[in-house]
Amino acid sequence: MTEKKDQLVAVEDKLKHVTTVLLKKWAGFSGFYGYKAMEFKEVLALLNTNGWKVNIDDSVSPYRVVELYQGDNRVRKEKFAVDEAGRVHKV
Repeated sequence: MTEKKDQLVAVEDKLKHVTTVLLKKWAGFSGFYGYKAMEFKEVLALLNTNGWKVNIDDSVSPYRVVELYQGDNRVRKEKFAVDEAGRVHKV
């Protein structure tokens, strides 16, 4: 039981890392500064300012959808999936 829980935590950590890298990339594309040294919550807060909004849908366990909106318009969208071996892939 502990091994399975450790695997789930490792997969969540991988998804969080991939999402953080993606948000930093989007922050650079969107003209923000100082994002390179930020952690996940800081980058998320940065991207949720000045009319920008990030929506992270992780309701379905092996998938994660990250969307960036400016006002009501979706500017960017990425999907990630976890395979049987626990690797994260962009879909």
